[in-house]
Amino acid sequence: MFDDRAAIFSIIGLIVGAVLQFLFTRDLDNNRHQRDLRAVAYADYLRAVSEIANLRYKVGSQEWLKLNANTADAKCRISLYGANTVVSAFANFEKLGAAMNTPEQGQAFTDMVMAMRKDVLGSTLVSEADLNTLLLGVQR
Repeated sequence: MFDDRAAIFSIIGLIVGAVLQFLFTRDLDNNRHQRDLRAVAYADYLRAVSEIANLRYKVGSQEWLKLNANTADAKCRISLYGANTVVSAFANFEKLGAAMNTPEQGQAFTDMVMAMRKDVLGSTLVSEADLNTLLLGVQR
């Protein structure tokens, strides 16, 4: 009788363990997938900003239209997948004109990138001053 109970409890333990492992693995995979979607959206937006800043396409040209479409696509994905802190920092950057012509706009852009780094990496691991210099260059 005791051996039968031990066998039943062993089987129940195995089943519960397998179910828990499945649920935890599925949750981890879902979290990883969501983090990857956010990271790609962030990188795509930053790539588009870099192209806008460095490549001077003629307004209305095919390249200009494609770049604007890519930027809008990345912004939509950030609004859908982005962390609350990133969306908030992004909204602040947009409210200031989504440009980097003033110190306030540059700071808003740096704050947004810092929020993106923290979301994707879990911490910033870089000083805000260094990131600001890297993104905007040495202040004029």
